[in-house]
Amino acid sequence: MTGGLIGNTALLGVLAVTAYQDWREQKIGIYLPCAAGIVGLLLYLFYREHTLTDLLLGMGIGVVMLLIAWTGRECIGAGDGVMLVASGTFLGFWGNLRLLIAALFLAAVAALFLLVIKRKGRNYRMPFLPFLLVAYLFQLG
Repeated sequence: MTGGLIGNTALLGVLAVTAYQDWREQKIGIYLPCAAGIVGLLLYLFYREHTLTDLLLGMGIGVVMLLIAWTGRECIGAGDGVMLVASGTFLGFWGNLRLLIAALFLAAVAALFLLVIKRKGRNYRMPFLPFLLVAYLFQLG
């Protein structure tokens, strides 16, 4: 269980820093999420809290997001995908999928609020990592 505590703390810290960067600058550096992914892989090697398949599928969620970012019109930032690859090393497939779905739900509620109440247009850009952070806090609680 020590690996879980270390992993939860590391992921929470990285999500907090990158969410703040995303909120302030609308972009994040990829070095911190990449370092977090390496820590997640090391924790996997030491504690084996997930199967290898679960780990790879968890990372795959982020890879799919990266592919969408690169082939789409930047509706999803590449930093979001890199962060989801990193979180997949800590959470595995189902944990990372729950994280993504919860964050998408929170972002949809915020977008609806911004469209209806604040009268923002469809092209208004919203940072996604703060929603990942809040979703992860819900997941921890």
